[in-house]
Amino acid sequence: MRKLYRVYYTTYDDGAHRRVLEELRKRYGNVVDKKSRVLQEFRFIEIYIDKEGLGDEIASVVRSVPGVTGVKVDWIDTSK
Repeated sequence: MRKLYRVYYTTYDDGAHRRVLEELRKRYGNVVDKKSRVLQEFRFIEIYIDKEGLGDEIASVVRSVPGVTGVKVDWIDTSK
């Protein structure tokens, strides 16, 4: 059983991606960086937080980093 947020976004700038990871780790702790095997610019992150309702807040943090576009955040609850 897992409860987590999946964050998807696009950036060609590895520095912007590192800033996103740093900011999310500072705020939420356990952040796992997943690599796309298809498109290098497509970023996929999992944040393990057992609390629903933070999607807009997480999206706002990611959007605040210059060079990041196409942000989408999903709440995943596999315990149901």
